[in-house]
Amino acid sequence: MKILQTNFHQGWGGQPSRILMLSRVLAGRGHQVTLAVPRGSMLAARAREAGLEVFDAVEFRKPKFLLHAARDVTVLAGHLRDQHYDLIDAHGSQDVWSSAVARRLAGRTAPLVFTRHNTKRVRDHVFNRRLYGREVDHLIAVSRSVLERYQAFFRKGVLTPERVSVVPSAYRPDRFHPGVSGVRVRAELGLGADVPVVGVVARLVEDKGHDDLLAAAPTILKTRPETRFLLVGTGSRERHLKDLAASLGLEGTVRFLGFRDDVPEITAALNVSVLPSIDCDASSAVLKEALACGVPAVATEIGGAAEILQDGRTGLIVPPHDPARLAGAILSLLENPERAREMGRRGSRDVAERFSPERLGDETLEVYKSVLEHFRRTRP
Repeated sequence: MKILQTNFHQGWGGQPSRILMLSRVLAGRGHQVTLAVPRGSMLAARAREAGLEVFDAVEFRKPKFLLHAARDVTVLAGHLRDQHYDLIDAHGSQDVWSSAVARRLAGRTAPLVFTRHNTKRVRDHVFNRRLYGREVDHLIAVSRSVLERYQAFFRKGVLTPERVSVVPSAYRPDRFHPGVSGVRVRAELGLGADVPVVGVVARLVEDKGHDDLLAAAPTILKTRPETRFLLVGTGSRERHLKDLAASLGLEGTVRFLGFRDDVPEITAALNVSVLPSIDCDASSAVLKEALACGVPAVATEIGGAAEILQDGRTGLIVPPHDPARLAGAILSLLENPERAREMGRRGSRDVAERFSPERLGDETLEVYKSVLEHFRRTRP
């Protein structure tokens, strides 16, 4: 099968990570995969490193940049006419529109799949009804929680169950597993083996809820003053979060580590991994990666967290926007390390079974083949 994957992101995160992982699995099974991504994006660089074909003559900027959008559509339509793909899988709100229009200009010779990676609001207006009703042949949601945003489309018949699939994201078991050691990272940061370490690995953006963890930190420190907090990642709210930490008197206990390539070792160095999201997360890789390393996780009841964590068995789930409950959950694991370790052991076995790259490839290919068969059978 000849497949085009599209994505508008310049930086790195769960969405580009899934696309790269899926593309590598598909290519390894003999399929021809090309990634249409902006020039200079991290996904373009990593795809090339993996030996994948990259088409980077597109920008996929927001539709309000009309000239750029028109150029993307024209360039992409030409590429589609030249390459004769069997299927297109768009992964972002910006590239799906360009892909839909470009496909029409190129003659609708391949089905368009849209993989939805987050739980952000999907507006029920005429353009989206057109997109999901007439342009997108099949919707892949990365968790059941994503489909809650489409209830109006189901009620109106714009989407039907047979045109929707749920395929959870995976993690990389070659990088995240119980054998990964956090000793080097702790030594680098001056943290002894007996220091409780709580961490968030996520972009520093509002959706991830870092504010709530910082608000919970003073409560945790009252009981366990030796606790240290690691915030791993970069983003638009870095300055805000540093100022907030300072205002709460946390300068000596919170470390901002920025972008790191050694995330497996950092994850293994944690006693508790936290994802305090307030929006957006649908099938968090961070939760799977923590459990894979045997680290218990605390997450908010946002998106697909409950589809990954087994509350009370492999981690704990708390309401969003509730620093007191968040602090209580973290403390309960720090105060009972044997319970925490057992949660980590269970979690490692569970994610290895349910969220492997091979399973991602199997389930996605099943969808692709079904969509392609239906498209060819019903195409005028």
